[in-house]
Amino acid sequence: MQSLPLSNEPALIQHLYGALIDPAGFHHFLETLTLSIGGEAAELLVIRRNPLRVENVWYYGLSEELLQWYIGSDMIAVDIVINTAIRQAPGAFQTALTYVEETNPDEGSVRWEEEQGMLDAAWLVVESSADECVLLTIQRTVEQGAFQPHEIGALNRLAPYIRQAVGLNRQLASRSDASSSLAAIIDVLPDATLVLDSYSTVLHSNKAARALLDRERSLAIRDERLSFSETALQSAFFLASTQVVRASIGREGHYTETLFLKRTGRQPLIFVLRPIESSELLAGGALLTIYEPGHRQLPNAEQIAGYFELTVAESQVCEHLVAGMDLQAIADHLGRKISTVRYQLKQVFQKTACTRQGELVSSILAALLR
Repeated sequence: MQSLPLSNEPALIQHLYGALIDPAGFHHFLETLTLSIGGEAAELLVIRRNPLRVENVWYYGLSEELLQWYIGSDMIAVDIVINTAIRQAPGAFQTALTYVEETNPDEGSVRWEEEQGMLDAAWLVVESSADECVLLTIQRTVEQGAFQPHEIGALNRLAPYIRQAVGLNRQLASRSDASSSLAAIIDVLPDATLVLDSYSTVLHSNKAARALLDRERSLAIRDERLSFSETALQSAFFLASTQVVRASIGREGHYTETLFLKRTGRQPLIFVLRPIESSELLAGGALLTIYEPGHRQLPNAEQIAGYFELTVAESQVCEHLVAGMDLQAIADHLGRKISTVRYQLKQVFQKTACTRQGELVSSILAALLR
């Protein structure tokens, strides 16, 4: 028996293909789909198989805090849906409860589901290759109840369209004209610079970036993605690039982030992510600049104080933040209490209109690094 469609199936398909030209990508489609099926949240995930990690995500109904907790706690390792999906070929929608009843879930996975109030998830393996799996999931809470067979049938009517739209979106995200035009711009930049598309894949890297990657064994480009040997930094980079890309397509306010790669016996590398606004060339993305302190002189306290109108004490805190030191290390180095350093940083935030350390470091480098 043919399944009945969702009441707004034509609108859903329109939103789906609209994602190909929508600066917000699949976010609007996920919102419409979730509300149409009576769900709580939804994600469209690009999942790396080895090592197992989320490479890219569009989502609806999730907070940034929840996403950070999920990635930081390595919940993907015990996520029943993901660990089941990556072993399957693309097919039809399925429900999580089917597998929960047949398996003995990890205690951490059960606790996570209970804390979030989640009961069931409908999921679809959209694409699958030797390296990656693209997975669509829709969650429901205990109050919303489990997915019923007729609802899964209605979702399956959309599956062929979803599969085609995701494939087309991947092709559009890496168009050669975008790559060649952006390459001409960043090739003249002195610092190592990479262009990431809305999937956080590397569209182009300039000569300085390629030279840096040849020298540094702790990072590399693998399967068109920046890969770190340090797991914690890989997770931090994923979260940062996700937020910056969302900012580039208008889903967040202007969002920049700074990360540091620690190096034994040398100053850390500084990674600054800035959004590339959606345009005719690129459907959103990020510009990643990697600064090498040994090759570039970083702004000092005097320069920072003069530009941002800070006190000497406040500018000293900023100088050491730019160098990659954490607050406790800064307090020890300057001979101050950690509470004093936190207060001084709070004053800096007020004077610079920054709200995060990564944003502050990015602002200082953008203003004073020449």
